[in-house]
Amino acid sequence: MDLLAGRYRLAEPLGEGGGGTVWRAHDELLRREVAIKQVRVPPGLDDRERAGFLGRAVEEARAAGRLTHPAIVTVHDVVGHAGQPWIVMDLVPGRSLDKIIREDGPLPSERVAEIGLAVLDALEAAHSRGILHRDVKPANVLIGPDGRALLTDFGIAAPVGGAGGSWQSSAGSPNYMAPERFRDEPDGPPSDLWSLGATLYTAVEGEPPFHRNMAAALVAAVLLHEPRPVTRASRVLAWIVLALLDKDPARRPPPDVVRQALQAAAAPPVPAARPARTWRLVAVAALVVVAGLAAGLGAWLLVSGGRDGSARFAALPDACRSLTEAQIRDLIGAAPRGEPAAEGRCEWKEHTTGREGAITVTYRLPAEGEDEAAASRDLAAERATRAAQCAAARDRPGIADEAFTCDSSDPATGATGATVWFRLSNLIVEVAYRRAGDPSVTPADRHTAERAAELVGIGLG
Repeated sequence: MDLLAGRYRLAEPLGEGGGGTVWRAHDELLRREVAIKQVRVPPGLDDRERAGFLGRAVEEARAAGRLTHPAIVTVHDVVGHAGQPWIVMDLVPGRSLDKIIREDGPLPSERVAEIGLAVLDALEAAHSRGILHRDVKPANVLIGPDGRALLTDFGIAAPVGGAGGSWQSSAGSPNYMAPERFRDEPDGPPSDLWSLGATLYTAVEGEPPFHRNMAAALVAAVLLHEPRPVTRASRVLAWIVLALLDKDPARRPPPDVVRQALQAAAAPPVPAARPARTWRLVAVAALVVVAGLAAGLGAWLLVSGGRDGSARFAALPDACRSLTEAQIRDLIGAAPRGEPAAEGRCEWKEHTTGREGAITVTYRLPAEGEDEAAASRDLAAERATRAAQCAAARDRPGIADEAFTCDSSDPATGATGATVWFRLSNLIVEVAYRRAGDPSVTPADRHTAERAAELVGIGLG
């Protein structure tokens, strides 16, 4: 191929996506290696439409070229050749995040949070200049040899406040496109944050949150369904990722809250043993992080729509989808199929380990009223009833909005275990673990019930 613009010689393709092909190239003028994106022109355009597309591509590339930030791959030039726009960028050694996930598997929560902070920095820098990215996804996150994450491919960037355009004709990756873009509604910074949430979900779970084999099913899932349950993420990371994936842009947390949550999720686990003075320093630092996160979340909850006590659940979720096969196997040592036991109720029973273990998940809405206050009253009544039936009902902080747990042992049936009741918005959830054998309730029984309740709560978001 002839030199592009008389100076760029293509060497080899580095990757290909919906927006075009990225090449390794040599800048003959400055004698350096660069990356060049060959922007794909949609088929079927007439001359006027083609000219309009090329003009917009050039303007968007020029807008991206005005961005200078350590977490953004710099755009140096945009040239026309053979009726196509070619975008010249820094060549970043390393691998893309999607390649890392494919080759190495899902990443730990702390590392995912670190990457998220870098991408968030890049997005905030772009948004402050009035530019949207509109294609945040693992393939567009590059990880350098030093572990630094950079956001690339601003070639389909658009001015903030511009129309979303038809998703079928626009660039972008459906697995990482916000619901409002599928609805042909104007997008904005919250749309990029939704894509960030989907990217972080993929990094920690190993697959996109709404992946389907058929395009129509994927669109329906993004618009109507909840994400697949989170199984690998830490609690803080799972919470912020699911919050970013809210269908309503107005309900997604703002960048300052996202930053606080990701900083908390990126903090390394505290080692098992430390000198007393170091423990005090760690404790103080942890309190500062948690206090700051709580303050940020509290401020957001006060101003975000739909999180002020109104009902979140209009119908009962599918209880048999509340736990994955891998989660059930981890909890009870086998993975039986979930069997619906009644409306809003599902049970998993195993008969292979000798313990005859079973987990039951039950959902219900308040008996009177539909809001969070009614559900809270129902949970309080449930606790008062259970207090007379089980030994030592205990509060269980950290599970959903409020929760309590108690032990149970039935000599008549020989079933022993523990149950957790919790409230998430206006939904009341009962998670029970039962087993045969020793009638004494053990710490392991309580741990199994509480861990199952945590997973159910995370899956519900």
